Amino acid sequence: PPTATDHSKNKEQKDRRHHLYPQSLTMGRCCIQIVMGPAGSGKSTYCKAIQEHCATLGRTRRRTVHVANLDPAAENINYDVSFDIRDLISVDDVMEELGLGPNGSLIYCMEYLLENIDWLQDEMDSFEEDEYLILDCPGQLELYTHVPVMRRIIDQMRMWGYESSMASVFIIDATFV
Repeated sequence: PPTATDHSKNKEQKDRRHHLYPQSLTMGRCCIQIVMGPAGSGKSTYCKAIQEHCATLGRTRRRTVHVANLDPAAENINYDVSFDIRDLISVDDVMEELGLGPNGSLIYCMEYLLENIDWLQDEMDSFEEDEYLILDCPGQLELYTHVPVMRRIIDQMRMWGYESSMASVFIIDATFV
């Protein structure tokens, strides 16, 4: 996992670049899909399907699609992961070290991500303008409704200049439609 020193160096470089070239932090952002929905609704399956579909398009239409896991409680990931929050923090580690239950550990992990949000920015900024990033988000709806964690993460992404290149996808199991 990245260290605090690594984060500080990267932040200093970005701050300096933004001061010299303010437009450089808002131009050339990759396109992003933020995939949300209840636990077990098929978010990861959707991410894999989109990644595989884009890889099979003809040469002139093919697009590089990256999928990132933002669910610190994810157990089985069936797509090629570009970056994974579990490299920063995981629910299992928090449960073991702090003795919290699964929901408390998940909230702790997401708040930890907010405290170390530059890790996410560094990961997202590594993609080129012509690439596509899918963010596979946690399925616990409390993170969207009762605790403003996901809202704050998306607000932060807007501040980094991704607002015009983001879309959200809400997955729900077809049996509930």
